[in-house]
Parts: sequence; C-alpha cells; structure tokens
Amino acid sequence: MQSAVVSSSAVAFTFVVGSARDVFAPELARAVEQKLSSRFGLRSAVDDESYRSDEVEPRGWLALRSRVREISNVDAYQAVFVPAPVKGLEEVTIPNLADPLHVASLDTLLKALQDFAAQASLPTDDVQLMDLAARYLEDDSLVDQDLDVQTYLQLMLSAKQAAARQQPLWVAG
Repeated sequence: MQSAVVSSSAVAFTFVVGSARDVFAPELARAVEQKLSSRFGLRSAVDDESYRSDEVEPRGWLALRSRVREISNVDAYQAVFVPAPVKGLEEVTIPNLADPLHVASLDTLLKALQDFAAQASLPTDDVQLMDLAARYLEDDSLVDQDLDVQTYLQLMLSAKQAAARQQPLWVAG
C-alpha cells in the first residue's frame, strides 16, 4: 500500500455516476469509453443525467482507504468502479492520460462498503445514509470530524446509484 500526504490545500472531489463524458474532456472521454468497452464489455451510457455526490475531502478518502482493504490502493482522481467483473485493481493505460486509470469492480466495492458499515455500525439504508450525511453537512462543528465516515456516506450513496443504473462510478476531481 502506498502512503500519501495530503495538504490542507488539497482539492475536494466528488463521486460521479455516469459516463466518461461526465468526467473527462470529449476527446479523452471517447478514448476512455473505447478502452473500457473493449476491455470490460461496458456499453456507452445512455444520456441520463449523471449523479454527483457532495464533495469529499481527500483526507477522508485516505482515512477510508486505510479502513477498507478493497480500496486501499485506489487513487482518487483517476479511478472508476465498473459494473463488470474485474479481478482486484487493474491499471488501464489510456492515450493522453498521464497516469493509468485505476479500474475496480463496483460489486466488490459495494460488498466492501457493506462489510465496513457492519463493522463500524453505520447505516446502509438510503434514507439513513442521507439523514446522516445531512447531519454532517448542516452541523458546522462536524465538518472536520469523522472524514472517513463522511466519505463512506457519499461513496455508498453513489455506489448504490451506480449499481441501480448499471453505470460506472467515477472518482472525479
């Protein structure tokens, strides 16, 4: 597992359910979609409106990664969880993309998040997830607390959306 230092000036990111066009510039999105289609059999997403989570602090991602083995090597900003069989974490090289795209299984992610929730006594029900997420958003005293839990909430809500839509879940800056 690689370690990373995140400064307080690091940029927050979101989880996006949709196509590569919702994350990358048009030419790069086409290259990403072609590669994912040929490698994992993914079909291009229909023109549904993408789903975007609330912003997540990079420190929260790092904290959650340290607690959930299945995402421990997934880097933020160049990662996607796909609704297709993927063994572990695959690094996929895309022309004009500086670093390889990290690709992992959406099903494996959901299972790992459910296991984490059971161990940490966190909700998995949509309504309870949204209620707890709202509490963190509304209470200024909680904004810097439990960043791993806040990240879990946004990631679980997004993963459930991706599974329901059978679309990729992107970690986007």
